[in-house]
Amino acid sequence: MVVWTRGHAPANLRAPAMSGQLSGRVWRQARRLAHLQSFWSASASLFSSVSFLESRRGLSPAVARNSTNGAAASSSSTSNRKVSPARSAASPGSSASVQSATSAAATSEVTATPTSASREPPQRHISATKGYGSHPPPPRGILPLWTDDPIPPLQRLPVQRRVFCNRALNMKQIKAIGYDMDYTLAQYKPDTFEGLAHKETVSKLIEVFRYPEELRRLDFQWDYMTKGLIIDKERGNMLKVDRHNYVKVAYHGFKELPADVRKAVYNGHHSSGAAGAGVFDEAGGYAMVDTLFSLAEAYLFMQLVELKDHDCHDILRRKSCKDLYRDLRTAVDMCHRDGSLKRAVAANPEKFIHRDEHLVHMLKTHRASGRSVFLATNSLFDYTNVVMNFLISGKTGAQKTSEWLQYFDVVMVGCAKPSFFQHRAPLFSVDANTGMLKNTDNGAPIIPIDEQDMSEESAAVPSSAPTRAGSGGSSGSITSPPTAVGEGSVRCGSNVFQGGWYMDLHKMLGVTEGSQVLYVGDHIYGDIVKSKKDIGWRTMLVVPELELELEKLGRSMKMQEELRQLRHLRDEYDDRIQRLRWSIRSNKGMGEGGVEDQTYRDSLQLLEAAETDRAQLKARHSALLRNHHRQFHPVWGQLMRTGHQNSRFAHQIERYACLYTSHVNNLAFVSPEKSFMGRMDLMAHEWEDAEAAGPGAGTLGER
Repeated sequence: MVVWTRGHAPANLRAPAMSGQLSGRVWRQARRLAHLQSFWSASASLFSSVSFLESRRGLSPAVARNSTNGAAASSSSTSNRKVSPARSAASPGSSASVQSATSAAATSEVTATPTSASREPPQRHISATKGYGSHPPPPRGILPLWTDDPIPPLQRLPVQRRVFCNRALNMKQIKAIGYDMDYTLAQYKPDTFEGLAHKETVSKLIEVFRYPEELRRLDFQWDYMTKGLIIDKERGNMLKVDRHNYVKVAYHGFKELPADVRKAVYNGHHSSGAAGAGVFDEAGGYAMVDTLFSLAEAYLFMQLVELKDHDCHDILRRKSCKDLYRDLRTAVDMCHRDGSLKRAVAANPEKFIHRDEHLVHMLKTHRASGRSVFLATNSLFDYTNVVMNFLISGKTGAQKTSEWLQYFDVVMVGCAKPSFFQHRAPLFSVDANTGMLKNTDNGAPIIPIDEQDMSEESAAVPSSAPTRAGSGGSSGSITSPPTAVGEGSVRCGSNVFQGGWYMDLHKMLGVTEGSQVLYVGDHIYGDIVKSKKDIGWRTMLVVPELELELEKLGRSMKMQEELRQLRHLRDEYDDRIQRLRWSIRSNKGMGEGGVEDQTYRDSLQLLEAAETDRAQLKARHSALLRNHHRQFHPVWGQLMRTGHQNSRFAHQIERYACLYTSHVNNLAFVSPEKSFMGRMDLMAHEWEDAEAAGPGAGTLGER
């Protein structure tokens, strides 16, 4: 590699016999590229410090080891095929190391289907994510709550405890705060809960769909998958796309698709989307991994595709990938309908759910601030009662009570989101003691004609139940003013409903428009996108992966700065090479008598050296970018980014989530009257100015 350094010319270009205006200009251009060498020496340590785990045999995913030169070769390891990691003895700063990185990337393609069958059970691959998913809530006492100190020291919260704002939101304009339950108030332990879901789904596939018994030997790694992925049901592929719907990462089973295949299938001009990008929706044969509940389903689908490709069993061979997904989806639904998952959680909630020491304080604070607080979940009351008892008071089994209801003005179960935001459904009142449903008139109790059929408790309308504004049977809004939290302040069972739709909830809460409601959920589509687009609720997304994402982002600031410099250097090289080519084309290079001019020969020599450097610079940049992403997740990379672009998941967050944070109880560290201010938007020309202002401005990790 030819490197121009300040004050020194390359040995093979030193003091050329150049003359005239062109020669001086070309030499000055070469000198302007002189700052490369110090950059390479500074980056050598990072290239050698990043390493990844090697795959093990079986059908489990492969995470290829990156050599110290920064090459990242991703492949799939099966029992009858092994791919050796790339090796290079060259130093990170040498030309040989760059060439080996390029060679390793070129040889990392994996064939689509092995030629021989393998019936060896898949083995658990070594995890490199260290829990990339649900995280336990922060314990009490690590940080002071917002209410602990009236005059706190002026210090910012740790980044993991902050609430991030995409759209300005003044909490003084919010009259009601609502929460989803699963993976929002209740953070599940995915290693146990998703492991149970994987096991029960496999059982349904074997017992109901007659899949081979070998499936029981499948292992499950909960942190292999991430949210924001897209399942191609037709082809059996798993995709990660950027905000322009451009597919940047694609796996068939556990084998990464070669770049040329990926681009031909998804990013060609035959695609129906704009600029050649695909359109991914359910109607087009795709499924979204939008919630942590989908991780086991997505992982099992990849395992089934892998087994099908290995020709392991007749029933799998006959089925298409779309058939596999249909059976899988049905089996997952059966697990939820027959109660196999819920019974296990009810028997031992502590095994599957994290306790949250800040939850009660947060709910009390929001109600004390004068706002209504509601729970809106798709779970039915029997399961909701189990989970909320454990979260609020730690009670399980026969110890369960209805005391947790006092922290909510309204509890809506069986909401069937996102249909809850679009279509009217029958609304029932739920008896918290028996779980029995009762008909209502838009939330108001209906008195049976024969009072002998009524229980003594339900014969009269409880004083704390929502009542119509106005007198008698006149029409009007159903209001339920917030009450102070205390023993018996809300009669248990008077505020629990099943079904209905958002207009019923608005009447109970006394809100007149969607912008007066802040809803906190974890499902980007079912909780956030639909509530925001259809009824105008203000939204807050809980992203548990953000806990680890922010930690790793803080440790990779130096690498981000180097990536930014590399992008600028590549752009500068492109410009210099184009100038040299233009000069060569303009000056034909022939002197008197048809003899080549010395300036022409010097320009050709500089052009050749610059093109070589540019190719090596691109290889370095690509290797470092891969290493940067695999610091976050060894297969799918950074959750919020795909390459240099925001991921599709991040784009949805930016568009539809007014706020987002790593855990719901981060609200305990901010005022219930806070005015959240959105970040200042910058266009491309403003980013240029920000980056020119100094190191760190506008780096890759900044959103």
